[in-house]
Amino acid sequence: MAVQERVPLINGVEYTHADITLNLFGFPIIGVTAIEYSDMQNIEGNFSTGHLPTSVGFGQVDLTATITLTSVEFRRLLDFSPGRRLQNIPFFDVGINFLPETGFFRRDRLVRCKFKGANISSATNNTQIEVPLELFVADIQYNL
Repeated sequence: MAVQERVPLINGVEYTHADITLNLFGFPIIGVTAIEYSDMQNIEGNFSTGHLPTSVGFGQVDLTATITLTSVEFRRLLDFSPGRRLQNIPFFDVGINFLPETGFFRRDRLVRCKFKGANISSATNNTQIEVPLELFVADIQYNL
């Protein structure tokens, strides 16, 4: 019988969606089915003579974020909203906490956010309705 060699866990346990706790308005939100955020900077080559770039130009940074909530959590958020419109909520920060069972606590922060609106859709065979909410984001801070 061959002995199977075990590969060591060099970097520990990887974060999963179940390890995320999202804080909104100082409270943990449990109905988050997805969170997506990114920062992309426009970086382009500048050309003069020849076929290759002779310098590089750095443009604006485009920040995007979307939080997807269960319908129940979305309705609860609407109850909190002035005039029952998400866009009427003043600017806020979103804390994304990574709390693995083992490993290191990490926190990212979406700074000065504002809801752009809601996109509700449902179809047959849904087991739950999910509502993606796109955000305006002024800054993203990683690994706080």
